[in-house]
Amino acid sequence: MLILILLVRTHWAEIVPLLEESWKILSRTRITYLILAFVIYVLSVYLFAVRWQRVLASIGYNISAKNIFPILFGTILANNLTPASRTGGEGLRIVWINKQFGVSYTDAFITTLFERVVEIVPIALLFTYVLYMFPSLGDKFLSRTNLLISNSVFLLFLSLTIIGIAVWYFRKKITPLLKEVLQNWKRLNKSFVSTLFLSCAVWILDIIRLKFIALALNLPLSLYIITAVSILYLLIGLLPITPGGIGIVEGGLISLLLFFGLSLASAGSFVFLERFISYGLSSLIGFFYLFYYGGFKIWKNTKSH
Repeated sequence: MLILILLVRTHWAEIVPLLEESWKILSRTRITYLILAFVIYVLSVYLFAVRWQRVLASIGYNISAKNIFPILFGTILANNLTPASRTGGEGLRIVWINKQFGVSYTDAFITTLFERVVEIVPIALLFTYVLYMFPSLGDKFLSRTNLLISNSVFLLFLSLTIIGIAVWYFRKKITPLLKEVLQNWKRLNKSFVSTLFLSCAVWILDIIRLKFIALALNLPLSLYIITAVSILYLLIGLLPITPGGIGIVEGGLISLLLFFGLSLASAGSFVFLERFISYGLSSLIGFFYLFYYGGFKIWKNTKSH
C-alpha cells in the first residue's frame, strides 16, 4: 500500500492529465451500446445455464435452465472473489445444485468437468486464430508475462503435487468414485454436440459484447483485435494470483490494447467499462441471487465438501 502511494505521488503530474482524458472519453459513452453489451453478457450466462441443463439431462436430471441461471450468477460472484477466474466458484455450484435439486456430488462434478473439457475446443480454435492473425503478439506481448506465467506454473505444480498425495492417501475411497465417473462419462457423450455448439455460441457472444463496448466508446477495434482481447482475458483470468484477476486482468488487457495502437486513456476506458459489466454488475447480480436463495450459507459450507 505504501509503495502504491509513493508511485501515485511520484507520477501524479502524469496521472492527472490521463484521468482527465479518460473522463472525457467515458463522458461520451453511447449508453445504448453499453446496455446492449450488458444484455449480451446476461444472455451468455443464460446459455451457460442451458448448456449445463443439457449435460445434466443426459444423465437423467430434469432441471430447467431458468433454475440453473441463479446458481451460475452466484458462481460468478464466487469467481470474482477468489483467484483463478472461472474455476473458483465451481465448488459452490456443485454444492448448491446438490442442496437445491438433489444432484449427487459425483454427477455435479462430472458434468462440470465435461463442460470444461468440451469448452477447450472453441478456446483452442480462437487461440490458434489469434496467433495466426498476430504472429508477433507472442514475441512482443506474452514475453512480458513470463514472470506471472512462471509463478502460476509453480502454483499449478504445487497444487497438482498436493492433489496427487491426497489421491494416493485416499485411494481406497476414491476408486469407487472414479469408476462411477467413467460410467457417467460414456452417458455424457450424447450431449457432446449440443455442449460444443453452446460453448461456441457463448464465445461468439463474448466477442459481440466486447465489440459493443468498443462501439460505446467509438473505438476502432476490429473483430480480430476483439478476439485477441477475449482470449487474453480468459488466459490472464485463470492465473491464480489475485481474487477475480483484479489488477492482473486490467493490466494485461490495457497492455494488449496499447500493443494494438490505442492510447492509454482509450485502453483504460475500454477496460473500465468491460470490468464494470463483467465484474461490477455481475457481482451485484450474483450477490442478489446468493442472498435471495440462501447461497451464502451454501458457500460457507462448500469447504467441508
